[in-house]
Amino acid sequence: MAKKVLITGGAGFIGSHLADELSSNGYNVKVLDNLSPQVHGSDLDRPDYLSNGIELLLGDVRDREAVRKALKGIDAVYHFAAKVGVGQSMYEIVEYTATNNDGTAVLLEALIKNPVERLIVASSMSIYGEGLYRDAGGE
Repeated sequence: MAKKVLITGGAGFIGSHLADELSSNGYNVKVLDNLSPQVHGSDLDRPDYLSNGIELLLGDVRDREAVRKALKGIDAVYHFAAKVGVGQSMYEIVEYTATNNDGTAVLLEALIKNPVERLIVASSMSIYGEGLYRDAGGE
């Protein structure tokens, strides 16, 4: 029987590509995404690029009930759900902290009651910065 995988934030750029890859390799893929208007526009329609074989659950990772339902029958979770936009995070601190930190906490609490075989948590350069640049002369 195929393993069942949940990808939080799975309608985003990285999550949707992972969903396609897992699906093409025989995994049963479910995506939990709030289809944030900043990323997806205001119509809340299923993104065209999300393959039809992937189950889309519209919901917020901060919503305990949505997360609980999404975890039913799941073997592994890829946690990619997060608010994007480094600049905005500097002045919408409460919103970004609530989504990125509290959303992770909601997921972790739900996993206590519904454990999975694997949990993969990903981030991006937004958390640690772009790094140091040097020119050809080492400066």
